[in-house]
Amino acid sequence: MKRRYFYMDLLNILATFAVVMLHGSSFAFTNNGGDRWYLSVFIQVFFIFAVPLFFMISGTNILDYRNREDTRTFFKKRFRRVAIPFVFWTVIWFIYNNVQYNHYSWLNVNTYARLLNGFMHGTVQPIFWYFYIIIGFYLSAPLLTKIVTVNQKALVQYLLVLNIIVVGLIGYYYQLRNQDDSSFSGGISVGVAGSIGLFVLGWYLQHYPLADRQRHLLYLAGMLSVLIMIGLALVLSKHFGEFQRQTYSIWGIFGMTWSATVFVFFQHHFSQWNPSPKVQRWLRAGSSASLGVYVLHYFFVETLEVQFHLAQDSFWHLLVMPIVVWLVVTLLVKAIQKIPYLRRTV
Repeated sequence: MKRRYFYMDLLNILATFAVVMLHGSSFAFTNNGGDRWYLSVFIQVFFIFAVPLFFMISGTNILDYRNREDTRTFFKKRFRRVAIPFVFWTVIWFIYNNVQYNHYSWLNVNTYARLLNGFMHGTVQPIFWYFYIIIGFYLSAPLLTKIVTVNQKALVQYLLVLNIIVVGLIGYYYQLRNQDDSSFSGGISVGVAGSIGLFVLGWYLQHYPLADRQRHLLYLAGMLSVLIMIGLALVLSKHFGEFQRQTYSIWGIFGMTWSATVFVFFQHHFSQWNPSPKVQRWLRAGSSASLGVYVLHYFFVETLEVQFHLAQDSFWHLLVMPIVVWLVVTLLVKAIQKIPYLRRTV
């Protein structure tokens, strides 16, 4: 029986909360300047580890799936877990957007063509880009599990180093310059897709925990990365006259380092943690709600903005609303999980 690491549950809950914090601090994108803008930029950079943590946790759990089940069972379980919520909530968001904003006729075949096009290009709900990457990872997992094994540590290290150089350094350089990525990275795409590095990094850190000296150096590098990303966001946004979101890209070396820092911190402090049965139930409940919170929370963000006329630069929007939304949606997801059929959607 696979041992349960409760620090993974903590990371899942933290990552879910971080996603809501990111979407509550969209004032950063206005590039307005001022104290509230600086605060929103800080929130954006500090919580950028949200999706990387999801990827690292997925890598840790999935790249060892052959130890637990065959590939057919793996596909059946994982795609049921992801494909149903993806399709269901994409359709719901399309209906919502059409009723609220677009007003396309449901009797016109072009409306359904737009829905299909939205599925193909990820435009129905942009925050659902996560699904496309995680589904791609699932499809790649049977191949990756032949490479990422404890018997091939050096090969895994090679993949990580290659990814860090091509994606974290070279790719990040092009992002900062607002230039198209080099054809070099496309020519050696196996192993240098941005997400692969994060999936494999989570697995690697789980199987090969850092020594104390390495961990302390990572903590220092992580804190410096946050400061550098904030500095780059402020300076380059002022230079270009518009907000430079790519300065704290999760694929860049600083975003990757900060995400790894958060992962390792929880791993080191909680890997041997064995909480009481009651706390274990709370952790499982919060962790299992993560996907549901991801797909539902933005409905509440939009609704609260409109119904309560929340200004994006207000402290309520930046600091209070994300906490309220996270708590309410988590409870809602747990309620939905008790309803037959609907439980599969979250």
